[in-house]
Amino acid sequence: MSRTAATHLLVERALALVPLSDEFLPLSDALIGASHADREKLWARSGAYATVGKRVLEADRLEGLVPAILVRAQERMQRLFALVIEAVRLQGEGDAAGAAHALVRAGEVEEGERRLEQAQQIYRLALEISKDLRDKGPQILALRRLGRSARAEGKLDAAADWYRQSHELSVAQRDEAGQAVACQGLGNVCDDRGERPEARSWYERGLEIARRLDDPALEWPFYTNLSVLAMLEGRLPLAERLLERARQRIEATGAEDPLVFWLNNRGLLLLEGGDAASAEAVFRDALARRPEAGWEVILRVNLGNALVPQGRLLEAQDEARRAEEIAILNRFVSDLVDVYLLLGSVARAQRDEEGFVFYEQALRVCRERAMPRKSEAGILHDYGLLHARCARPAEARAYLEAAAEIYRALGLAPELGRVMADLEAS
Repeated sequence: MSRTAATHLLVERALALVPLSDEFLPLSDALIGASHADREKLWARSGAYATVGKRVLEADRLEGLVPAILVRAQERMQRLFALVIEAVRLQGEGDAAGAAHALVRAGEVEEGERRLEQAQQIYRLALEISKDLRDKGPQILALRRLGRSARAEGKLDAAADWYRQSHELSVAQRDEAGQAVACQGLGNVCDDRGERPEARSWYERGLEIARRLDDPALEWPFYTNLSVLAMLEGRLPLAERLLERARQRIEATGAEDPLVFWLNNRGLLLLEGGDAASAEAVFRDALARRPEAGWEVILRVNLGNALVPQGRLLEAQDEARRAEEIAILNRFVSDLVDVYLLLGSVARAQRDEEGFVFYEQALRVCRERAMPRKSEAGILHDYGLLHARCARPAEARAYLEAAAEIYRALGLAPELGRVMADLEAS
């Protein structure tokens, strides 16, 4: 066996040796981040179907990861300690509101690192010390942060409860901006659950408040979300009008960052309307703006989805692998579901049964991360279509029926209609 082969270690085997405790999370992250596709299989058939666990590490270089891990961990702890000490100092000076805000910022540090349980613990501390304050602003903020982090963790019931408390308190305090933000959070949770009429109601309520305040920064997210709902219902002209209104309000803010969000939605709307070439151009425009890592993953996946219907499968696969690299390096585990769905679409276009591995991985991540059931249904639908393309009608029907059952339970009529049409054709 060659020396190079002897020093390679599969990620899945390396992770199996790392203790399951918070202290070792940075090491697990570093191992995944330092991994790469097996170069010996890069041009082999098996290499095209590798997922995270099948990536490799250079075993003789692992010791070199330790200093970087320690530096990053130390920087994070310094930020946390500084904010907690600031909270203690402010509390000692009788400024409980300032202490609560400092704790919220500490929670945001953990949330930014995807350490959601730890973030929620800190947000709860901020909530506790802010409950008796006359100024309810810190309490409202802590409740919203608890809602956001719970939603990111897939705990939708808890997220809805936190957002509802935030909304009720904002109403009691006549804090209209706080009400609008809470409406956004509640609408997002309802959308995750597949409760689209309820989501629309919250978005429209929040938009009414934002328009009354004449605050374009509050307004534009509601227009984009309502546009997405209209698109999913097949009401493309309405979706177009709402998205154009969102663009106008973004321009009124003078901010550049929201344009990436808008361009992504514009590309999705074009793709839904069947104009893959124009969608491709829009996604490339957004990528040219050098968005942050999370947006780059989303945009590259969507760009890949615009390339598939144009028959440019190798380019689509390249975009998927680039998105996968970024997601892995930044520990965006949930985003890997969309990466694997894109790779599955490429396999489906090629009638390649080896693509089944991508849907299995997507289902595993979806279930482990407690993602919304509509996400699971989408995976099952696509998985069934791959079986159908590979002349496996029994398996295709089983997966399509499983997807239909979830969509039926959630009341998502447009998605259910598409699955039923595929069932009739299978």
